[in-house]
Amino acid sequence: LSMTKTTNTFKSFLRNNIVQAIVIILSVLLSFYLEQRRQVNITKQEKNYLLTDLTKTLEGDINQIEIILEGLDKSDKNLIKLLDDINNNHTLLSDREVAEILLQIQIGTSFFPQDGIFNQLIANGTFNLIENEELKSLLLNMYTHKKERNYATSTEIDNFNLLWRRQIMGNFRIQFNYNSYDGEIYGQQELTRYRFNRQYYLSNELYGALSQSRIYVGMYTRFLNDQKNEYQTALALSKTEIGKD
Repeated sequence: LSMTKTTNTFKSFLRNNIVQAIVIILSVLLSFYLEQRRQVNITKQEKNYLLTDLTKTLEGDINQIEIILEGLDKSDKNLIKLLDDINNNHTLLSDREVAEILLQIQIGTSFFPQDGIFNQLIANGTFNLIENEELKSLLLNMYTHKKERNYATSTEIDNFNLLWRRQIMGNFRIQFNYNSYDGEIYGQQELTRYRFNRQYYLSNELYGALSQSRIYVGMYTRFLNDQKNEYQTALALSKTEIGKD
């Protein structure tokens, strides 16, 4: 009888310990699960905060692109005016009109994408929480390959622009006032003095530079229009992604 009682007591003790152990293990596992869910929710919340900020920078970049495209379109029209005037032996425009148009041409205005928010998404790992694969692929392309291509293209155009504007300013002895507070990106220039150089104006050198300028305008216009479409798509997809959680 004593042996039976001892055995039952041991079994009861063992059963209670097993139950307690199971409860402890389940409690630990539940705690890990809840903590993991909490961390995931925090990370998703952070992802949405960053994507919200990203939509704002995308809107700003789209606006920047539109301003540059408008300037390129005006410059292209002015280049056509000058080429037409030269083709007609300088009979369509006055000397002052030519000097003013030369001053207005701006082909060296570059697009500078704001990539700070994208870099944050990559750095803290929240980029991997983006569910839309099209958005992820688009953002990677925009802020890596396309960013490098934009830099290479704009650098080439800037170098050409610096050289040809130096020639313009020197050959026509152009002097101007600069209003840094006027204009969307850079300030506005107002012609104050010039000395028209007819020989240089009708030269093959200037004609070639004007034609090359049109090539660069067309090339950068096409690139920026493609960029604008991608940024608009990324903006729409980012807003949809935010609405998922």
